[in-house]
Amino acid sequence: MWRTLADWLLAVLNMTRELEENRATIRRLETRLRDLEEAIKLLAQEQRHARELEAAEREKLLLLLERGTPKLKELPPPRGRKGA
Repeated sequence: MWRTLADWLLAVLNMTRELEENRATIRRLETRLRDLEEAIKLLAQEQRHARELEAAEREKLLLLLERGTPKLKELPPPRGRKGA
């Protein structure tokens, strides 16, 4: 009888220890998950910002092209070399 009681007590103590270890592991995993979520959010924000910068740069280049096109049309035609 005492042996059975001691076995039960030992089993409860082992389960309690394992439970605490599992809880600690879960807390570490939750922390890592939060860190990963934050990193993903920052990466997404960085990608949005890069796309916005690229779009602004394309728009600026398009405006430069549109401004430069009429100037090209105003230039006289190229002259051929004499004696060639």
